[in-house]
Amino acid sequence: MEDPLSLLNTTRFVVTTRGLILEGADTSLTEAGFPAFDGGAGSGGGALNSLLALNRSARSGLNRNRNRNRNRNRNRNRNRNRNRGAFEAAAGPELALEPFNERKALYDLFDQWAFLPLPPPPAPEQLRREALELLRKQIRLNSAEEAIRKEEILLESTLELSAYLRPLGIEELGGYDATTSLVLLTLLICDEIGLRYKDRFNAPRPNYVEPRLRPFLPNPPHASYPSNHSFQSFAVAFVLSRVIPEHPASSELFLRARRVAENREWAGVHYAADTKAGHDLARMVMPVLEVVLRDQMLAAQKEWI
Repeated sequence: MEDPLSLLNTTRFVVTTRGLILEGADTSLTEAGFPAFDGGAGSGGGALNSLLALNRSARSGLNRNRNRNRNRNRNRNRNRNRNRGAFEAAAGPELALEPFNERKALYDLFDQWAFLPLPPPPAPEQLRREALELLRKQIRLNSAEEAIRKEEILLESTLELSAYLRPLGIEELGGYDATTSLVLLTLLICDEIGLRYKDRFNAPRPNYVEPRLRPFLPNPPHASYPSNHSFQSFAVAFVLSRVIPEHPASSELFLRARRVAENREWAGVHYAADTKAGHDLARMVMPVLEVVLRDQMLAAQKEWI
């Protein structure tokens, strides 16, 4: 029998109100070797529906990808706008300028921070084990002994600086505007970097892995790994320890960073692996931050001399 596909050299498929027909052929589609696409009353509608379904499927897949990318960009911009508003509120009018120069410097060094060897998140089975530990913490969070932690979690869900300024003894003191500005800039720049790595790994939040988990805070609109709170807090500790290495509270900065990071685990929005990844990313990014924040680090250092 002649190969039915050879007919396509001299004919073409045409969609009509009756279904799919083979224009230019002296035979039916069934006789030509295409029984599933015959234009008769019994199968023409199915053929037409099949083609339209395939077309819809292709468009749907394209639209899903477009929507996914649009949502990621929307989430990144929403996060940036939220932080910008908190930046202005925390810094006051004299420090509330958008850090355009620092962002430009950051992206001038894009290749030095966007492809760091941060390990991927753990396998699903390990994430399940870590989620079970979060479930135990969730139960303990409702005890009287953890009342202070619950207050900290709520406070740290905003761009709040007391966790970073209190160890230095300047939480309520004037004359440290450059140091405060440096902390804020570090948080904002690291938020930009952290979202890139979240997009790369796209790890699910803990309550997706363990449905019994009820987070104390709403899930942020982006992926779990690494923890940005961990990354930002440890980055602040690394930066300030470079600015004032002999300050007696340098070690306390790292303890506070870990407390902030682990509070996100207690809130049910991050795994322990997210916390560790945030610390590791802060250590890897530090050489870039020293370049991007050089002027702010020098200005802050002068306040302590």
